[in-house]
Amino acid sequence: MTAQPAAAQPTKPTPQAPRQRRSRRVTVLVGTVVVVGSVGVLSALLIPWQSLAAQRHNIDHATETLARLQAETSDLAAQVAEAKDPVVVERIAREQLSLVREGDMLFRLNVDPADVVTLPAAWPLPGLAHLLLD
Repeated sequence: MTAQPAAAQPTKPTPQAPRQRRSRRVTVLVGTVVVVGSVGVLSALLIPWQSLAAQRHNIDHATETLARLQAETSDLAAQVAEAKDPVVVERIAREQLSLVREGDMLFRLNVDPADVVTLPAAWPLPGLAHLLLD
């Protein structure tokens, strides 16, 4: 008869020494503290970063607004300088206000709107057509 190996019996886990268990607990505790601390530090750094990004956006917007307002101010300053010229003032008074100088001849033309206005055949507002063509 040949010797057959004995069936492998499950080995009992060897109880760890209290020192090894304590060391493992300390390692897990330190790892947990490091992870929680890292998350805290990262969140503390991320919040100001978002605020900084928002401030940069506000600064960019304010810079654009400032450039637009400066351009508008220079345009208005040019208009004010132009308005001090008497020739320009007279031209604007004649064109926009229909003013004339003393001694100028004024011609008024009375034009019948029916002569000037031609309405399409399918005019949707008959009341207005009556006012214009009568």
